[in-house]
Amino acid sequence: MTPRFYAIALVLAAAQLGACGDAQTSDAPVDSAPAYVQTLAVAPAAGYESISSYSGRIEAVSDSALAFEIGGKVVELLVDEGDSVTEGEPLARLDTARLNARRAEAFAGLRRVNAELKLAEATYDRVAEAFGYKGVSQQALDEAEQQLLTLQASRDVAAAKLERIDVDIEKSTLIAAFDGTITRRHVDPGAVLAAGAAVARLQSSNDLEARIGVAPGAARSLQIGDRYELSINDTEVDATLRAVISRRDERTRTVDALFSVSDGTANARPGDTAKLVTTTWNDAQGYWLPLSSLVQGSRGLWQVLVADSDGDDGYILEGHVLEVLYADADRAFVRGTLQDGDRLVSTGTQRVVAGQAVRIDALPDSERLASVGDDNAD
Repeated sequence: MTPRFYAIALVLAAAQLGACGDAQTSDAPVDSAPAYVQTLAVAPAAGYESISSYSGRIEAVSDSALAFEIGGKVVELLVDEGDSVTEGEPLARLDTARLNARRAEAFAGLRRVNAELKLAEATYDRVAEAFGYKGVSQQALDEAEQQLLTLQASRDVAAAKLERIDVDIEKSTLIAAFDGTITRRHVDPGAVLAAGAAVARLQSSNDLEARIGVAPGAARSLQIGDRYELSINDTEVDATLRAVISRRDERTRTVDALFSVSDGTANARPGDTAKLVTTTWNDAQGYWLPLSSLVQGSRGLWQVLVADSDGDDGYILEGHVLEVLYADADRAFVRGTLQDGDRLVSTGTQRVVAGQAVRIDALPDSERLASVGDDNAD
């Protein structure tokens, strides 16, 4: 039994218990005359429109924990919590004294290799020239060439080492990856960090999205790219459906729908609750009935009391079992053993029972139908 139907059952049960209590404590004589009841003529309907509400949260499109790719000592923090930054803006710096010393060493090594390479090139040219007029052997030429190739490789290694140190020096400055706001600062100047240790958390400021868990059936009716209205902080905000995640949450059994919030973002912040209301048409043969006409039955089913003519001026109440398919605040859509035109007790069901002889009032059907709603008034 759904929570809505359970609430209906509690209300009806309380009304019936109250009526029974009144009857037991009354000292008035029992009136054997048939009771008067208000009845409602039912009409079939081809379906119902169900309204469902789903809640989710506002999230930042980008939300990252920023960290240095290398370890070192933090010597400068350029931002604090709450600061707005732009893409490419420096946020923090590491001590580069050790890297600078290594760079100087690597640069000196590269200069040494270049000097040796220059000599090897001159030597190879002289040996090759001498080999041309048979002044040296093939072995001497091969050795000069091998020495030249070895020093060329050493030069490439020294240059790569120098470039790697330059990259580490560049990575000693932490750069903002996108425009946003610093929401958390994890370290202070002087801290010695390992590579990958979080320094600050950066959250995009303007790009927001709503992640709302919806029922799989409702998710199938959503169209990617269509605009929907979300309720955020009691404000209606336009949003565009960006994606529906094709995976069901193991805990809630829903699927996540992601909406790009394109309007009213000044009123929304990450962590706020967002609400989506969907309307779905359901094809079903049944009847709209007022909640006041329902009587709780057994095994999750419900009943209504239908007034059947006794052949004279009176009526006998007959119970009909129903299944409630949908209910809102005032009425329910049901299916069961009703027929078009059946007259059911619309109010005061706690005062009568199936098999009881009653009389019905003489209100016109149009007035009674109007109490149920336009769907049944036709």
